[in-house]
Amino acid sequence: MHKTFAIGIVTYQPDEQRLKENIAAAKAQPEAGAILIADNDKGENLGMAGGLNKICQQALDLGYEWVVTLDQDSVMQSGTLSEFARYTNLDDIAIICPRIEDRNMGRQYARSDKGTELIGHCITAGNLVRLSAWQTVGGFTEDLFIDGVDFDFCLKLQEYGYKILRTNNVFLLQEVGYGQAITLPFHKQISILNHSPLRLYYIARNYLYIGSQHHQRLHWAIEVAKRMLIVICFEQNKWQKLRYMFTGIHHYHKGIMGKKSYKSQHK
Repeated sequence: MHKTFAIGIVTYQPDEQRLKENIAAAKAQPEAGAILIADNDKGENLGMAGGLNKICQQALDLGYEWVVTLDQDSVMQSGTLSEFARYTNLDDIAIICPRIEDRNMGRQYARSDKGTELIGHCITAGNLVRLSAWQTVGGFTEDLFIDGVDFDFCLKLQEYGYKILRTNNVFLLQEVGYGQAITLPFHKQISILNHSPLRLYYIARNYLYIGSQHHQRLHWAIEVAKRMLIVICFEQNKWQKLRYMFTGIHHYHKGIMGKKSYKSQHK
């Protein structure tokens, strides 16, 4: 019997034990079918966007209508795909996603652990993606390579009339960067992600690109400014990180996209 959903994982220098835990949790889902891995350590590094497109095409070729996209260190909760399956008959839904529980920072984005809600965007990890919608919008934007790939994809889907549904009834265990949550005065909480300088290069460059492509220039410019302020106030290695971010901004204005050569850490 053909299983309901394909599972796709993009890997790059993964923690072997965490990846095994990820795959085991996916296999334990009764609805899980083929497990497809895009290994960016072998051959050309296609980045997150290229790896996701490769997985989606493979899933489509195998006859699947939906694929779950996972990061290499994300772990699905038992019963997640059964929960997702409840909503796949909704024709205008292109992505069904869980709430995110970060290993270091706790619950992210969602305020409740129950119910469903339509949302504007979600991270790649844990998404159930309708492959016909992926085809319609032209897939993930490979010029972005890593950061912002998910947000750009969500915006493209919505521009084509699709919706994104989050079910808070299940969660994905995830780890974004080397994060920590800090509570400021008046109970304002911010996330310190402690990304590498290279990741901040991609964030600065790609967020500005997303703003230009989706008529949200001010919003995404403010997001870049926020990241810079967090680096200045709370993170180590400030000057190198800021230098990479300014390089990203410069490259955006010069139209330099795609993969940047680097030696620093991926995460």
